[in-house]
Amino acid sequence: MSKQVSDEKIQYKRIYKIILIFIWAAILIVCFRHREYFTVDGVLGHSPQNTVLAAVFMLFLFALKSVSVFIYSGFLFIANGILFPLPTAILLNTVGACIMLSLPYWLGRQLGKGVIDHIVSKYPKAAALRQVRTSHEFVLSFFTRAVNILPSDVLSLYMGAIGIHYIKYLTGSTLGMALPIVTFPIMGTNIADPISPAFLIPFAVQIAVSVVSIISCYIYRKKNKKEAAYDEKENRNC
Repeated sequence: MSKQVSDEKIQYKRIYKIILIFIWAAILIVCFRHREYFTVDGVLGHSPQNTVLAAVFMLFLFALKSVSVFIYSGFLFIANGILFPLPTAILLNTVGACIMLSLPYWLGRQLGKGVIDHIVSKYPKAAALRQVRTSHEFVLSFFTRAVNILPSDVLSLYMGAIGIHYIKYLTGSTLGMALPIVTFPIMGTNIADPISPAFLIPFAVQIAVSVVSIISCYIYRKKNKKEAAYDEKENRNC
């Protein structure tokens, strides 16, 4: 009897995962077919005139972006800077970032190991994450966002699938995204005058941090390869 109940639970879980995958695939297809709307101009053109409705609309787009690789979050951060006063834009970006981080995390949590294997096979950098996972989940979450090791949605799926603690993941990841959350709306607020210091300074900071992130990622990957080669050599000697 217990075996039959266990088999039924496994079957229900499989059906649940299949339904999730189909819903996810449908959202991806819709976003891909209408990807021309997911630009700064497209977002501004479809945003409601009412401030509250515009805020709700932007948060909906953040939710949509969280399960779609076809939307660039920077467009949404900038659009908030154009639509709202800077403090409101930064607040909406922070809430939107939490939404973007949370939905794919929980999707990965539900789908489990199959997602890990797929991500590792498609993104070799994720294999390094599997090796470096430690008890410092907050630091890992912060670092992976700050240096952009993987695409945002893919990274969230992976973190959920490997079972990173949600609060540590969300806090670390949000802090890791703090720079674009703040600099992008500042650029959006001053986009009418792109040669002004108010636009150029946050733009330069964002570029500088991106360059540092790329260099850091390269150094990290190189170090990881050396350590892997050394471990392989040690195993052979044993």
